Amino acid sequence: MGFRVDVEKRGGRDVYTMRDDVSGASASVSPSYGFNLFDLRLPIAGEPRPVVVSAPDFAENPQGAGGNGVPILFPFPNRIRGGGFEFQGKRYAIPPNHGPNAIHGFAIDAPWDVVEHKAEPGAAVVEGRFRLSVHAPEHIDHWPTDAALHVRYALADRQLTMTVTVSNPTARDLPYGFGIHPYFRLPFPPGGDLGRTRIVLPASRYWPLVDFLPTGETADVDDRLDFRQGKPIRGLKLDDVLTGLEHVDGAGVCRLIDEEKDAEFQLVYDSSFRELVVYTPPGKDDVIAVEPYTQTTDAVNLANRGIAAGLRVLGHGEEDVLRLAMRTVG
Repeated sequence: MGFRVDVEKRGGRDVYTMRDDVSGASASVSPSYGFNLFDLRLPIAGEPRPVVVSAPDFAENPQGAGGNGVPILFPFPNRIRGGGFEFQGKRYAIPPNHGPNAIHGFAIDAPWDVVEHKAEPGAAVVEGRFRLSVHAPEHIDHWPTDAALHVRYALADRQLTMTVTVSNPTARDLPYGFGIHPYFRLPFPPGGDLGRTRIVLPASRYWPLVDFLPTGETADVDDRLDFRQGKPIRGLKLDDVLTGLEHVDGAGVCRLIDEEKDAEFQLVYDSSFRELVVYTPPGKDDVIAVEPYTQTTDAVNLANRGIAAGLRVLGHGEEDVLRLAMRTVG
């Protein structure tokens, strides 16, 4: 197989591009800006097509951290109410960065280290590392302890695999949540029939929100939020948190289907992921963000109310390994 990783300077920043020369697939990462996977092209209907959406000049001039490519959200995804929470008897305050709330963690726009890039016998690989005390030291006092995050991207044939390792290098407990915020375009290619598309999401429940924050209850999905049989992307207006995810053999699958091309894109995640945030950015009728999270929004505060919201806690030396994949079929 013809795998390689190209490294080039774009706007003074290193960009790492994984390539499969046989399938034509490619995936580009900006390590200096959140290790963002800002361009992913996979074979669809006979040719490589872009499935991840970012600004045309994102590589040279990355900005809008939460609005391009595949932002990485850690140690918390989405909002923390008022930027404040209590953990093990101590109060923490995060400077608000989205209205009155803190949003999307500390890794999203930080400079990451590239651990390794290589062509293996079975894939092109780029690995990155984020450590809170090293790469976002201004936030070290805003979280109960230091935290380490390792992300491995591997591209082969029609699939990009993302392996995430969260670890606690300290003697204190590490609370965390992890998520990604990928923007996908449907149909393939742009300009197709929005009505001949289908978005299938395996969620049976949702978290009612007030001011984009969960009230603490969940409810069965209504017609607006029931995507189990699929809905066309045309006319969708979403900014919601789904839960009650179905996992088959330990995996959940979200499907973006182009009926005109008889092809689909799949976002696959392991059973660590229990929520999906779905968001349609204004003015972009053919773009949807489908965001797997290990917890719901504001989980750290919900946990203090005794609500099982998905907050994870690692002791000294412990680690979690999470897996996702993006692939095409047809």
